[in-house]
Amino acid sequence: MKIRFFRWYNAVLTALLAVLGYGCSKDEPMDMYGTPTARYHLSGTVADETGKRIDGILISIEEKNGNYWENLISKKSEYGGSYHVYFETWPESSSTKIIIQDIDGDANGGEFANDTIDINYQSAIVLVKGENFVDQGTYKIVQDIHLKKK
Repeated sequence: MKIRFFRWYNAVLTALLAVLGYGCSKDEPMDMYGTPTARYHLSGTVADETGKRIDGILISIEEKNGNYWENLISKKSEYGGSYHVYFETWPESSSTKIIIQDIDGDANGGEFANDTIDINYQSAIVLVKGENFVDQGTYKIVQDIHLKKK
C-alpha cells in the first residue's frame, strides 16, 4: 500500500512541477529574477585607416552566455558610416563585444578585415538614472571604429 501511495505521490508531484515549468538544463543559461540590467545606446562611425567613412559594414553586439556567444543585435552601418545599436545587458559586462564584418566585399570601396572590439564602458554617459538595483538605467556610448584593408 505504501509503495503504491509513493508512486502516485511522485507522479502527481512530477506533473505539477512540469506544469509550473520547473526543470533544469545544464546547457541553457538562466536569468534570475532580480538580475541587474542596463540599456545601452551604442553609436559611432566606421571608417578606414585614412578616415574615409564606410557604409554597409555589419556591426553585431555579442555576449558570452555560458559556453557560447549570443548575438544581441546586428545592424549595418548607414550611409556616411554612422551606426546606432541598442541593447540590454548586465551593467559593464566584460563578456560583451562588438563584432565588425565587411559582408558586401568590394561594394563599399574595398575589402576590409573583420575585427572584434571590447565595448568601452568607462566612456558611458548616463541618459536615465536607474530606479533601483535591478534597473541600472540607460547609457550612451560613442565608439568609433577604424578598419584595415585586407
